[in-house]
Amino acid sequence: MNKHITAEAIQQYAVVSKDTSAIHLNVEAAVKVGYKRPVAHGMYIMGLAQSLYLTEHPSQWITTYSMKFQKPLLVDTVAIFDFEVCDGNIDVTVAIESGEVIASGTFSVKERS
Repeated sequence: MNKHITAEAIQQYAVVSKDTSAIHLNVEAAVKVGYKRPVAHGMYIMGLAQSLYLTEHPSQWITTYSMKFQKPLLVDTVAIFDFEVCDGNIDVTVAIESGEVIASGTFSVKERS
């Protein structure tokens, strides 16, 4: 499932989460620390993965989750979320269009009662 990560979405997340770190919102600050443009919040990406999965599987509920980030996800990038069932859990991979993996993790799910 593809999702365009926009500056507007990141700005909205920054307000709600109260994480207004400049590397998420300001091009100059991001460039100063070595990025081409602002980076998405890790918690935004993890929450988005959960939301996308549950939209496709509304009868399920996520009980546990973990995610490891290999690289930052730059704003104004298309993120590709891939979900696979493995040993009763859901493995999630977040990549960019080049195929480079940004993050990976696992959800435990159960059916809603």
